[in-house]
Parts: sequence; C-alpha cells; structure tokens
Amino acid sequence: MSSNDPKPQTDAGHFFSADIRVGRILEVDEFPEARKPAYKIKADFGPAGVLQTSAQVTGYRIDELKDRLVIGVVNLGAKRIAGFTSEFLILGSYDGDGRVHLLSPESVATPGDVIG
Repeated sequence: MSSNDPKPQTDAGHFFSADIRVGRILEVDEFPEARKPAYKIKADFGPAGVLQTSAQVTGYRIDELKDRLVIGVVNLGAKRIAGFTSEFLILGSYDGDGRVHLLSPESVATPGDVIG
C-alpha cells in the first residue's frame, strides 16, 4: 500500500475523537537534532493552550511560518522526538514530489476554533 492509496474504512467515532483546531504559529526554531530536516514550532490554540511540535516543513522559510494560521490535532498526547516534546500534529498535504503544503483555514478563523 503506497502513501497515496486510500486507507481502509473506519468508524466515524475514531475521526470525531480527534480534537482538530485552528492555531496561530508563535515561534519557529531550527531543529538540528532531528533525523530529518525539521523545525520546532510553538502555536496558540486558544482554549487548548500554547503547544509545541516538531514538523518536517522546512520547505517553508521561518518568516513564512511565523503568525500563520494552521490546522492541528491537539489531543494525541505528547511524543518525544530527539529529546524534544511534541504536543500536537500540524496537518498538511504532500505533493507528488513529497513537499509538504500546510492546511490553512480562512483568514477570519481564530486560534482555538474547532474543525469539525
């Protein structure tokens, strides 16, 4: 099964248990300790809090990411990556060349808005 193949059917409850929200990127730092090129990103998710993650989105410049609205899954639990605690999953799509394109809400969205 390739990464482009459809995934098997699942129960809707699995999807709806994910807390997916709008966040605003506050800080972006290089992450040289990561195995693959990545940034450390801190984002404000309103009532869900300010959370951090490691993301392989180095196709974007740091200044392009700062203050950008993004979509993130905020209830997957913390995961350690090269000594760094990642607390949310930033969502994006992959093009045919494997480049990441971040999902973004409309500009009227605010940090903490729930995606449903």
